[in-house]
Amino acid sequence: KNIDYMEENMKIANLVVEGKNIRKISNILYNHQDDFYRDKPYMNSDGNIVVLMRERYYKRISSYIMSVIFIKFIDNNKVEIEIACSGGREGILMLDYGAQKSEYVDIINQIMDVCSIYYWEITKIEPQDILASLKEESINKREEI
Repeated sequence: KNIDYMEENMKIANLVVEGKNIRKISNILYNHQDDFYRDKPYMNSDGNIVVLMRERYYKRISSYIMSVIFIKFIDNNKVEIEIACSGGREGILMLDYGAQKSEYVDIINQIMDVCSIYYWEITKIEPQDILASLKEESINKREEI
């Protein structure tokens, strides 16, 4: 029952990324910063596992969303990434007005940008509805330019 509660109250995404020197990805994600992030993220690593935790402020909910990025290196050329975002819910209905989804879509876009720079490939992405969000966001960014 606790797992059902967690799945309903946080957004989770899973990716597999492959490419040469993939171990750079943890430092790249650690160093990503914009005006809405609170300080530098917390980072802990132990061998092939890296955990990044960061908070980002969303004006539309006047609150922070906590993101936890679990990075598991399978080898020097393959990594599994799990992104969990939670927080910012308010009121009786516990609404976040899409802030959690925006956060994990933004993190995936960061990973996609890094992949295009380093010629890495995302070989797996779940859940599948993320793909539709990513496509919509890419179209919206093009229209803004």
